[in-house]
Amino acid sequence: MISLKSLFIAVLLLSCTHLVNAQEYWQGQYNSKRLLLSKTVNTTMQDSLHLSSPENMYDSMPLAQDIVGDSLVLTNETFGKILKLNELYGDSIRVRFTDYGNTYNIKFRRVTGLQPLMFPQHPKGDLPYSIKEIEFKGEKTKLTYGGTLVIPKETKNYPLAFLLNGTGQQDRNYTYSGHQFFTVLADALARSGIASFRMDDRGIGGTTGDFQQATIEDFVMDLEDAKTHLKDQKYIDAEYMGIIGHSEGGVVASIASAKDKDLKFMVSLSGVGVNGLKILDLQNTAILKAYQIPDTTVVHQMDLFNNLFKTVYTNQNPDSLEAELNTTVKTWMHGKNQELLKAVQLADGRDQNLVYRFYSNAKSDAYQYMLHYEPQDFLPDIKIPVLAINGGSDILVPAEENLAGFKKYLTNSSDFSFKIYPGLNHMYQHCTTCTSEEIKTLDEVFAPEVLNDISKWIINNYNNHKE
Repeated sequence: MISLKSLFIAVLLLSCTHLVNAQEYWQGQYNSKRLLLSKTVNTTMQDSLHLSSPENMYDSMPLAQDIVGDSLVLTNETFGKILKLNELYGDSIRVRFTDYGNTYNIKFRRVTGLQPLMFPQHPKGDLPYSIKEIEFKGEKTKLTYGGTLVIPKETKNYPLAFLLNGTGQQDRNYTYSGHQFFTVLADALARSGIASFRMDDRGIGGTTGDFQQATIEDFVMDLEDAKTHLKDQKYIDAEYMGIIGHSEGGVVASIASAKDKDLKFMVSLSGVGVNGLKILDLQNTAILKAYQIPDTTVVHQMDLFNNLFKTVYTNQNPDSLEAELNTTVKTWMHGKNQELLKAVQLADGRDQNLVYRFYSNAKSDAYQYMLHYEPQDFLPDIKIPVLAINGGSDILVPAEENLAGFKKYLTNSSDFSFKIYPGLNHMYQHCTTCTSEEIKTLDEVFAPEVLNDISKWIINNYNNHKE
C-alpha cells in the first residue's frame, strides 16, 4: 500500500502527462450499478475527471478535485456525488462513494473502457468446458435463432438441458440487473457433466421475430425448432434431452413436456401449478404484503384487482375491453369513502391511470394466454421425471400453492420430486425483503445449493436411464 500523497500522484499524474487528452479509466460497482471514473490528461490545465453510470443514466459528470487531510476527494455538488479515494493496491483503488447521503465502499479497478457488470459467480478464466455460439433457422417458424451451446468436455456424448427463461424479452444469458442467471446455471451443469443450450428471445440478440406478438405456444415452437437442430450436434446424447424452465419458462416446459415424447426430463423452477386467475391473485397479494401494506388495504386492493382480472377473463370482444375495465373500476369505486380510495391509489383521477396501465397489459395475446392457462390441461399428460422447486420467499410464484398444484395434477410422472428452499426469492437468491427491487442489491446470482440439487437430480435420472 502506498501513501495517500502517492495515491494522488498515481491517480492524477500519469506517466504520459506529455500527451494531450490521454485517457485513463477506473470502474467500480455497487447494487448492480457501474461507476466509471475517467481522467483526461491535459498539458495546459489540470487533468479533468468525470463520472459515468449507465444504470443511473448519467454520462461524463464533471468532478471537482480537492485534498482533504490525506485523502483525495472528488465531488459534484449539483448532483450530490462524493468520491473519497483512500487506498491504492496495484491496479485497484478503495473508494468511499456518497450519493445523496448514501455511502458505499467500492473497489475501483483500472480498465480500458466500460466493462459489463460482474458478480462473483459469473464464470471467468480458463473453463473446463467448451462454449459454442450457434445460429440456425427454425424449420417450423422460419425464424433465425441465436444461442449458446455449452459442452462439458469434447470426449463423449452428454445429456442436454434446454434453458427457458421467464416473463419478458430476455437475452440468452437471462440477464437481469447484470446478473447472468443462465450463464451461472450452464456453468454448474457443465461442471457436473450436463450440456446445455440457451437462446435469445424473439427480436433480441441473434434471434429474429416479433416478441410482442408472441404467446407461450410460440415459445413452445421455438423450443421444438431448437431441439430439432441440436439433436444432431456432436457430443450431444439425443436420447436424453430435457428442459429447465424458470417461471413462465416453467409453463412452456409443462406444455412441451406434455406434448413432446422425445423429452426425457423436466425441471420446473418456480413454474406455475395453478390457473391463470389464481396465480394473479396469489402474486399480487404477495407483492402487496411484501411492501408492508396494511392487511385491510390489501383486502380492498385485491378485491379491485380480482374484479379487473375477471373482466379480462370473461371479455368476448377485445374492442370493448378498455370500456369494460373502466366500468369495472367505476362500479367498484361507487360508495367508497375518500380515505379508502386514497389508500388504493384511486383518488384524484388516478382511476384512469389504473385503467390505462391495466388495459395496456391485458390486451396482449401473451397476457390473455397466461390468464386462461389451466395446468390440468397439461400436467396429467407428463410422464417423464419431473423436479419442481420453488424459493420459499418467492412473491411472484408463491411456493406452497403452486407446488400443491403440481402434486395434484402431475399424476403420471415416472419420478416426481419437489422442494422448497427457505429464504430464496423468485430468482433463487438468498434475500431479506425478497422484493424485485432487492435483486439488484445482491451479489449472489444463483444459490449454490439449488444448482447442486438440479445437477445431481439430472445426472441420477440420466444414469438410471442408461442402465
